[in-house]
Amino acid sequence: MKDLAGRVVLITGAARGMGRLDALAFAREGCRVVMTDVDERQLEDAAREITENGCEAHPFVLDVSDREACFKLVERVEGEIGPIDVLVNNAGILECDGFLGLSEYNWRRTLEVNLLGQVWMMQAVLPGMLARRCGHIVNMASQAGVIGGAKMSSYSASKHAVIGVTDSVRLEQRGSGVRFTSILPGFVDTGMVDGTDPPFISPWVEPAKVSAAIVNAVRKGHEEVYRPSFPVRLSAFLRGLGSPKLLDAVYRMVGGHKVFDTWRKDPARPF
Repeated sequence: MKDLAGRVVLITGAARGMGRLDALAFAREGCRVVMTDVDERQLEDAAREITENGCEAHPFVLDVSDREACFKLVERVEGEIGPIDVLVNNAGILECDGFLGLSEYNWRRTLEVNLLGQVWMMQAVLPGMLARRCGHIVNMASQAGVIGGAKMSSYSASKHAVIGVTDSVRLEQRGSGVRFTSILPGFVDTGMVDGTDPPFISPWVEPAKVSAAIVNAVRKGHEEVYRPSFPVRLSAFLRGLGSPKLLDAVYRMVGGHKVFDTWRKDPARPF
């Protein structure tokens, strides 16, 4: 999809962090940006930032865990704004604690938002894209989707599943005209993982570099994006060797088992 000007791009979780930057990045390309989030106040502020720069933004309050709401939102957007050309499934939540400390609510909510939210949005937009034989779906996964992280079992589980779903649907729809991309970032400095101390091998990533990579992936049709490339690819390689002992040894050697001991939850996030 080389020419992005005028394309309708729907981004979930767009009120803050990575989603907000994604919206700005696509707006700068001349896209008609549709922004959704559960946080109405922050969402309106994010949309205002785009429109004040002379770009087009349409904010809609949406809880992606609600399947019916996802389908209604897509129907409304396509009726009022136009066919959705690009979906960026960005909405996600994170709670860090030991496995036994994670509540039933946390497990259910994490999977409902991080995994099923992406599934519902894909099911809602894909029929239209298939009918037009054109479209692109971007799913936010994570480095935690290729290697489990201590004290983030629910989050890792959701992101492993996102990669699996994206791979499966991409294979099913090969040749359909619709493209699929998994984004696998490491430690992105958006506030979601405040208080953590990433290992030296996986330094902080500037969020703007990830959003630029997402736009580039849509333009060039990349199927996976790693940021930063080396540590995320190394994680996938070590996991693929099928040697848990080696994986665990390297993980502990770089201090990965302690990274989330000092995680601080952002009280401003409404979940």
